[in-house]
Amino acid sequence: MGKQNFIKHVLILFVLLPLVSLGQMVDLSTPRSTLFTHLHNLEPNNYYPEAAAKTIYGLSGEEAQKKAIRLKYIYQGKGLLIDFNEVPNNPDYIDSLNFPIPKQAYKPFPYRLPEVYLEKYQNNWYYSKNTIAKIDFLYEQIYPLGAEIIYQYVPPYLKDQVLGLALWQWIGLFSALLLVYFLHIIFKKILYWFFHFIKQRLSKLPIDSLDNVLHQFSHPLSYIFSIYIFKSVIPYLLLGPKISSWLMSLLIFAEIIFWIFVFLKLVDIFITIYQHKVSQTDSLLDDQLVPILKNSLKAIVILFGAFKFLIALGADPKAIIAGASIGGLAVGLAAQDTVKNLIGTLMIFVDKPFKIGDWINVDGIEGSVEEVGFRSTIIRAADTTIFKVPNSKLAEAAVNNMGKRVYRRFKTTLGIRYDTPPELIEEFVEGVKKIIELHPTTRNYSNYTPNNSAPYNVDFVDYGDSSLNILLNVYFNTKDYAEEMHGRHILLLGILELANSLGVEFAFPSQTLFMELFPEKQPAYPKYNTDPDFVKKTMSEVIEEFKNKIAKY
Repeated sequence: MGKQNFIKHVLILFVLLPLVSLGQMVDLSTPRSTLFTHLHNLEPNNYYPEAAAKTIYGLSGEEAQKKAIRLKYIYQGKGLLIDFNEVPNNPDYIDSLNFPIPKQAYKPFPYRLPEVYLEKYQNNWYYSKNTIAKIDFLYEQIYPLGAEIIYQYVPPYLKDQVLGLALWQWIGLFSALLLVYFLHIIFKKILYWFFHFIKQRLSKLPIDSLDNVLHQFSHPLSYIFSIYIFKSVIPYLLLGPKISSWLMSLLIFAEIIFWIFVFLKLVDIFITIYQHKVSQTDSLLDDQLVPILKNSLKAIVILFGAFKFLIALGADPKAIIAGASIGGLAVGLAAQDTVKNLIGTLMIFVDKPFKIGDWINVDGIEGSVEEVGFRSTIIRAADTTIFKVPNSKLAEAAVNNMGKRVYRRFKTTLGIRYDTPPELIEEFVEGVKKIIELHPTTRNYSNYTPNNSAPYNVDFVDYGDSSLNILLNVYFNTKDYAEEMHGRHILLLGILELANSLGVEFAFPSQTLFMELFPEKQPAYPKYNTDPDFVKKTMSEVIEEFKNKIAKY
């Protein structure tokens, strides 16, 4: 009987020894086997910390076990779940992407946990010396109170499993959610009060809409603070690798979304203040820039948010940037005209060759600028026709901006009859000069500092085919077309009344026929009165009458 029991125990021993060896399996030949050895031997139903400690290079005993256990808690606290199928199983693996110099090393999480990596020493793979030196620091960042600070006080009856989690974990999870909800309400009110206080102290802008934007800005920011606290509490619940990974990923995505909202609201705040500033300027081009600037900034925010999403999903930032560069080049080549127009739009807003309302002439297209868009500029001609000119063309073309003229020039010729006496010509020219001096919108000696040029020109300059030509070259000090036309009306009407009063007649193309057979007939020439007293009196009356007229202007 004793012999049979001995044989039975020996058989049981031979059966269980391989199972025990399997549970404590230590294989350090590849990065995958080293990570499996570490994590598999620390599972609750396969807990062999002495086997897991074999992955810690240069340490042994309890110190190595402590490092191995803490490293597992670091993975779990950050929600990092290792997919062993993605880990290289090559004993001679070389990483040439995540290190300045390619070497036999492997980073399981190069972007979320770059401090932790494996390195090959001799013929086996271990956690690197740098990793081991940082384990305690990383652990204390996640668990400043210790990983099992809550678990050690949990009574046995709360450790029963319900739907994959212990009762105490469910209680802790709901308590954390409730805490975060109340903190969100408190943070929201504090942040809104703080931003409103800053706005009142630093800004004197009477912008009612800014209060609404600040109120909306405090919402996502308070959610971010709440998520940060929730992420700090969750590791203490020891939820397990899969649940921790799922929950942390969800929180990271939520945090990115709220950060996008924060920066979008920052754009709204900036645009609200900028819009208030530009509304106080005369330039309408700045007003046109507001929607373009707003849409551009929001597009940049969303683009960076998408970039963060891809990184959170595990994408390589270098690959994303390289792909974006290649994609941008392809889009640029396929849409050269669109890119040119966008650059042209930027140049227009930087150089400001014109503003909304200016009258411009570009390659024969003349009209008033109505709108400057992303791709084109709308010009309305005098006959109300609409022209859409590509901004790339406007940026390269010679733009004649008549809206920026300091003065509006009016040049014409006053042709008088050949038989006009020189005395009257002289007085007529002087009278026209006096009218220009009295005119309310013309440039004259009283409002113009000469720069080697006269403010206007009125001179007898040429003998025409049928007239004596007097040059009239004046400048109107106005930026409005209708006002310029009315100024011309007053000037020309005053000159006409002066000519009528002095008896000066304007010539028109004609021929003179001399009839020698009718000596008794007198030529139909006008009779000119060149008496100095008459001329002086007439001039005074005309000038006085002109003064009375412009007084009503």
